[in-house]
Amino acid sequence: MSEIERLEQTVSEKQDDLNSKKATSDAFPALNETYNKAVSIIENYDKTLFDNPNPDDVFDYLDYISNSDTLTKVYFDFNFTDSTAQDQYGMMYADISGYSKFVNVLNFINKLENSRLLNKVTQLSLVPATGGAEELDEITFTFTLESYYERVPIQENPRVTNSLVLNEEISTYNPFYPLIQPTVPPNTENLINIEQSRIIGLTGTRIFIVDQNGNITSLSEGDQVYLGELESIDLESKSATFNLNKGGITESVTLELER
Repeated sequence: MSEIERLEQTVSEKQDDLNSKKATSDAFPALNETYNKAVSIIENYDKTLFDNPNPDDVFDYLDYISNSDTLTKVYFDFNFTDSTAQDQYGMMYADISGYSKFVNVLNFINKLENSRLLNKVTQLSLVPATGGAEELDEITFTFTLESYYERVPIQENPRVTNSLVLNEEISTYNPFYPLIQPTVPPNTENLINIEQSRIIGLTGTRIFIVDQNGNITSLSEGDQVYLGELESIDLESKSATFNLNKGGITESVTLELER
């Protein structure tokens, strides 16, 4: 090969290299814009992953949720069972069991699934307590927890993972609580027991009553009494009517002014 041919081949190779680099340079603005959009989506996404497959981090997170509020407090056992890995992420599996009031368990799971760190509850089982009336609100629970962790770092900025989210649109109604209870709750606040009291005076807006302890007090419509409230005052018939809830059975009680 002559010197001219060699130089021409070198020029051709360098031209091809230049064209390739120029194409890359021309494509860079669009690619950079796409990259920045992807980073922005990831950084602002409402979910993130655990940093590593450490079950201690999962336990600490559950404990943090439990102690975040009195209406989220649960007592639980944590049993790490397995860990699996995909290309860019992995999953830790744990069996969770415990007990608390129904509303606490519901709020605990609510925060666990709706907060920043990605956790999924499966195979949930809720069992109502079988004890006395004081335990009607309590349940035992078990579920399998899937906690996701990252194997390839995908977020550049520090992540806030201790911010908890509670979806308040989820009902906290307890389906295990009996509509009719075998006993009525005790009068722990020492409210007026209408069935052990008597009316000694009334006006169009207020009644005067001697309660079960011999004390004289007054009540207006809507005021609370033991097991219910004062519904209405009838000045014409000189009586007052109360709505009571006796363990799920509603009852209307009318007291007349003593003659």
